Amino acid sequence: MKIRYPHASIALTVAVLLAGTSALSAYAVPEMYTDSEAIAAEESDETLWKAEISDYDSSLSLVQYEEVNPSERKQAESQDSAEEMKKQTSVLASSGTMGSANTGAAASMAGSVKPGEFAFTTYGYGHCVGLSQNGANYYATYGGFDYQSILFHYYPGTTLVQEDTSGTLTVNGVTGSVLDIISQIVYNEMSSTMAPEAMKAQAVAAYTYIQYNGGKSNSLILKANPPQNVIDAVSSVLGQALYYDGSYALTVYGASSGGATASSGDIWGTQYSYLVSVPCEYDALYDPYYGVVTYMTTAEVRSRIQNAYGISLSDNPSNWIQLEIGDSGYVCSVCIDGQKTVNGDAFSGVLGLPSAKFAYVCG
Repeated sequence: MKIRYPHASIALTVAVLLAGTSALSAYAVPEMYTDSEAIAAEESDETLWKAEISDYDSSLSLVQYEEVNPSERKQAESQDSAEEMKKQTSVLASSGTMGSANTGAAASMAGSVKPGEFAFTTYGYGHCVGLSQNGANYYATYGGFDYQSILFHYYPGTTLVQEDTSGTLTVNGVTGSVLDIISQIVYNEMSSTMAPEAMKAQAVAAYTYIQYNGGKSNSLILKANPPQNVIDAVSSVLGQALYYDGSYALTVYGASSGGATASSGDIWGTQYSYLVSVPCEYDALYDPYYGVVTYMTTAEVRSRIQNAYGISLSDNPSNWIQLEIGDSGYVCSVCIDGQKTVNGDAFSGVLGLPSAKFAYVCG
């Protein structure tokens, strides 16, 4: 059972988050997970969860979600390739600041919890790394941000360049012009209802992501027949890409974030200088996944953990879940019953929680 707390009570929680309260369900982990235990975000490897904006109804309530596999390959290009790329691009703008949003661990807003029950409070939806699609729309709608401001907010330290668009892109086996492919991606990700500047930011992020992966992607979804307003938004930024240190940036994105984005290091174990935690000031007021409470019986929690990790839990539920908190309250690792330390994002998926920014109360 999931409960969405009203925004009036959320305002109090925001103050708690900013104050870095100690009244949290968080515990120290004696040893971090190793690289071999971290989630490898290769397109051929583990699956990461991301909700699509097109899966939201008109009230921004999530209808469904799907899986995506963003690549985490190293950015290694030959000198010849890099020189050729420079010839085909021109710098449009650069971001000069690196982001940081240390708002503390997630505060548990759960009400009374019955004996034999867990209550989990979560913030955001998806991996929460990089651009937040809901957040981009909020910044454009309520903050007056243009697409460049949105991009530099979510990918600090990057540079925006203009590239030639005479080539083609391939997504899920479909090859087409840059305009056709990116328009269909934006239509799928944001439908046609989001603010134009948010659509433009999404277009740049999607184009850059595909180019980072060599002009192809099997993790993005196309939606045919995009309307003219989507095509117009994409056309206005066609061929614009984000670079970091002379190469394409890994411009991952997701549905929403819990008051701040997550750092890639906390979620996947690999830190990128431009995928750091940055604040998302409008989430507490507008995002439908800010402060959602999910109740589970201890029997269900036991079953999920034991089936996923092949261990036998003790008879003390309060010792089952010990959290190591990373940037902005995202759980970077979990020590399970003192027996096994696992990746926090993967653990949230095992429990079926919307994101890795969560706290809990055990009855």
